[in-house]
Amino acid sequence: MAYTSLYRRFRPDTFDKVIGQEHIVKTLKNQIINHAVSHAYLFCGTRGTGKTSVAKILARAVNCLEPVGGSPCGKCESCMEMKLSTNFDVLEIDAASNNSVDQIRELTEKVQFAPTRENGYKVYIIDEVHMLSKSAFNALLKTLEEPPLHAIFILCTTEVHQIPQTILSRCLRFDFRLIPTKKLVDHLKSVYKAVGAKYEEDALMLIAQAGAGSVRDTLSIADMCLSYCSDNVTYSGVLEVLGQSDPKSILSLTGDILTQNTASALEKVAKICDSGKSVQVLASNIAENIRNLLFIKKCPTANKYIGMPADIFEEADKLQKKIDTAKLLAALEIFTSLEGEFRYTSQARIIFEAAVVKAALTEAEQNAPAPQKNLSVPKVAPKETAKVEGVIEPKPKAQVKKEDAPKPDARALKIWSDVIAAVANDSEMSLKGEYDSFLKFAVSDGEPFVENDKLVVYFADGQPFIIVDKPENKALIKKIVSDLSGLEFVAKKKLVLGDDNTKSYLISLFDSDLKIK
Repeated sequence: MAYTSLYRRFRPDTFDKVIGQEHIVKTLKNQIINHAVSHAYLFCGTRGTGKTSVAKILARAVNCLEPVGGSPCGKCESCMEMKLSTNFDVLEIDAASNNSVDQIRELTEKVQFAPTRENGYKVYIIDEVHMLSKSAFNALLKTLEEPPLHAIFILCTTEVHQIPQTILSRCLRFDFRLIPTKKLVDHLKSVYKAVGAKYEEDALMLIAQAGAGSVRDTLSIADMCLSYCSDNVTYSGVLEVLGQSDPKSILSLTGDILTQNTASALEKVAKICDSGKSVQVLASNIAENIRNLLFIKKCPTANKYIGMPADIFEEADKLQKKIDTAKLLAALEIFTSLEGEFRYTSQARIIFEAAVVKAALTEAEQNAPAPQKNLSVPKVAPKETAKVEGVIEPKPKAQVKKEDAPKPDARALKIWSDVIAAVANDSEMSLKGEYDSFLKFAVSDGEPFVENDKLVVYFADGQPFIIVDKPENKALIKKIVSDLSGLEFVAKKKLVLGDDNTKSYLISLFDSDLKIK
C-alpha cells in the first residue's frame, strides 16, 4: 500500500480537529446550527493554516443529513459520498490552472442547476482565487452577488490584496492566523503518538519553530524527521534534517561577534561553512539568537516563549548580561538585512563574513571617520606679470567659500542608498514605461545632499536626469524618500563648466584646495 504523508493522513475532517483557528470555527458552526449560512465566503491567510481544509469541512457540514454541533457527522450517506469523492454537489476548482473567462462562464452556467440531493447545497471551492484574470473576475461578479439559493461559493487565497474590491465586498471574509508554536508542539505529540513514534521534547520544539506557524509545513518537516530518525525523533536528528548547526556552537559564535572577538568568530564561521552548512541558514540562526538575547534581557519569563533547551537558555542568559541593548539592536539590524542581499549575489559567504566583521566592530572603530580621498588640484605658483602704470588691474573674483556649498553627509548618503535599494529590489515599485528597466541605473547616478527639509539629488545632464525627471518616476521616488525619511525629494542637473554656479558644485565635491581660474 502506498505511503500517505502525515499532513494528508492527519488532515482535519471536522471543525473540532482544526487547530489555531477558533475564531473561524466557532462562527461557522453557529451559522450551520442556526441555518444562517452565507452565499459567499473568502478564506485568506498564509499557506498551510487550514483554508482549504475548513472549506471542505464546511461543504460537508452544509450537506450533512445529521450534523453534530455544526460539524459533519461523517457517517451519513452524504458524508460518505464526499469522503469517497463521489458527491457531485461539491466542486473544487484550482484557479491557478483554470483562470480564463471561458472557464468561469462555464461555471456560472452550471451553477443554475439544482443539487442532486433535496434541501442540499452546491458548493464551489475556488482555490488560489487571486490567480483569476480580470475578465474572469468580472464574469464571476454577478453570480457571486446574486447566486441561486442552493449555491455557496468558498474562495481561498494567500494573496488577498490581489482580489478586486468588488469581489471582496460580496464575501464574508475570514483571516486565518499563523498557529502558535506551543499548539504546533501539542499537535506533533498527538501525531507521533498516533503513529507510534518516540520523540524528544526539544526536537518537537525545533520542528514547530521551523514550521513557522504553518501546520502543513510543520507536518512535512516532521515526516522527514520521522524517516531520518527511524521512529525515534531526536534533537540532533532534527538539526541534521534542517541543515542547522548545533545551537551551542551558534550561541558561541554569536557571543564572539557581540564581544568583538573577531578572530575566533571568523574561525568558527569557516569551520561551519566548510562542513557544508548553508550561509543563509547560519545568518538566520545568528539573527534568531540575537533576538532571543534581547527577549531574555527585556522579558523575565522569556523561556516560556522562545522555547530554548534549559542548558542553552542558561548560557544565553549569561551572555546577554555582558551586552547592552544598543549593541544587540545594531547587530540584529545587520543580520536581518542580509536576507535581501543574499537574493542578488553569488558571493553569499563573502557578504556574510563582512557582516560578521561589521557586527564585531568596537565602538571606536564604528565612530572612526572614513578615509577621505585627496582630489585637490596641485598648487601652481602664479606667474609674475609686469605692472603697467595707468592700467587699472581687475579686482580678483570673490572666492566661493566651502561653507556656501551643500555638504554631502552620512544621513543623505544613507537615505539615498535605501532609495536605490527600494527601487532595485522591489518589483512592485517598478513603473511601466519607456525608461522602466533603466530607472534603477538612473537613481544610482544621483549625488544627494540634505538642505533644510529637502533631499536634493544631482544627476548627470542626459539620460539619468531625463529618466528620473519623468513625472511618474519622480512621483515614485518622492514617495519612497518621504516614506523613508519624511524629506521632500528634489532632482537637479549636475552643473556643467561655464555655468555661474559651477564653482559651488565643484567645491562641494572636491577639497577646498581646488584652485579655480
